[in-house]
Amino acid sequence: MQNVITQPSQLEQDLVGLHQDSSQSKEWFYDSVVTILENKNISSYSKSDRIAEAFMSLDSKIDYIKEQQKLLASLKKQLETAKSNGKEEVSKALLSFGINKLEGLAISSITVSKATDKSIAKLEILDEKSLINAGYFSVNLDTEAVEKALLSADQRHEVEQFADMSIVSVSKPATMRINKRKSLSDEPIQILAA
Repeated sequence: MQNVITQPSQLEQDLVGLHQDSSQSKEWFYDSVVTILENKNISSYSKSDRIAEAFMSLDSKIDYIKEQQKLLASLKKQLETAKSNGKEEVSKALLSFGINKLEGLAISSITVSKATDKSIAKLEILDEKSLINAGYFSVNLDTEAVEKALLSADQRHEVEQFADMSIVSVSKPATMRINKRKSLSDEPIQILAA
């Protein structure tokens, strides 16, 4: 079976165009939605399906991209590990022949770096309480506790001269949600003869 590549609908193209976040792209998308809604030749069910189809198509593309990102991240890690291990093995092979530097034509040379051991400091806390008592700690403001105190009748007096809360109006534009139909594929299909 061949994969059929279909051209995205005008609505979907205009939906993707919203990434520009311009008034013109928003107007085009709005006009595409209105065109569907004003079409008297299609039922309201079909109108709903057409609008939802554009968003579901984007959902599937986003899911595909996420999957590809995971695969690419996994492949990148594999290639980085292969590269690191390969460098070690080439170094080992060159050193087994007593070669520290191998000249090339396309590249200047391959140089073997010697194995090194280095010491790094590793902190181990033996007595945390004594270190804290000696002043080795940091203090951070607990903003959640301050909010709770401001909202509490019992604790408000403790913090009200140092902090204040105000109600801020945040506008959220109207949006839509697609309610996907539950799959009926699990249910047996019955065909009744007339």
